[in-house]
Amino acid sequence: MQLAHKRWGVPAQQNARLILLHGMGGTGAIWRPLAAGLESQFDILAPDQRGHGDSRIDSATYTPLDYGRDLIETMASLSFHPAWILGHSMGVRTAAAAAHLKPEWVRGLVLVDLGFSGVAGGGLGDGLAQFLKILPLRFASRAQARAFMDANCPDGSITQYLLAVSRSDDTGITFPFDRAALIETIHAARDVSVRKWVEECGDRKLPVHVLRGAESRVWTHDEFLREQEHFKQYPSIVFEEFAGAGHGLPFEKRIELTQLIRDLTG
Repeated sequence: MQLAHKRWGVPAQQNARLILLHGMGGTGAIWRPLAAGLESQFDILAPDQRGHGDSRIDSATYTPLDYGRDLIETMASLSFHPAWILGHSMGVRTAAAAAHLKPEWVRGLVLVDLGFSGVAGGGLGDGLAQFLKILPLRFASRAQARAFMDANCPDGSITQYLLAVSRSDDTGITFPFDRAALIETIHAARDVSVRKWVEECGDRKLPVHVLRGAESRVWTHDEFLREQEHFKQYPSIVFEEFAGAGHGLPFEKRIELTQLIRDLTG
């Protein structure tokens, strides 16, 4: 499917193309603050991934390859390639899938705070699925939503993320996603390892920068070190931890991440 999206920045023929992929529960609009620091140099595309925002679809499946195919179709429809792709959390799998499906359209990857294998790529897969099952579809107020999440959400950075993407109207607070789609996404990713797709990037010497928030509970330090050891034979794949950040690294370290993107693509 062709994804709804936000687009910011300058014409692609003058500057680099950059795709920003949100995490579970988000939308492309979540990237506006980061894009503000890059739009003078990049043509920026920020899609709503399937099941999120304005990219809802009936009777869909939600495997990492489904997400990757959506991105490739959208890039094709907009002639938005080749491009750098940054994926956060769930977006890591989408970015890796896109590089696997259409490697010649990808200039490099920035993969932020999600493991390449295991339960949904990290330590919160089952807990997050259980939380989503009990998450009300509407709250009367932001304060009520925060109180519920503080009591039930498995990670504080996810609470902050969901509150940031929430939408308010006269009747209360809602969220821009299909809850069943998110739960199915977690289940569909359970037995999928994107490690082979990242290895393919290494074989092609494609630049890949893998980031982890040092305080993340989604991707543990031990898991990060195991992947770093596994990929040490690939010089183009670099691993880096950000002190003072958790799973919300792109928002907690926005200035540092902005500079990193400039350095990688300059």
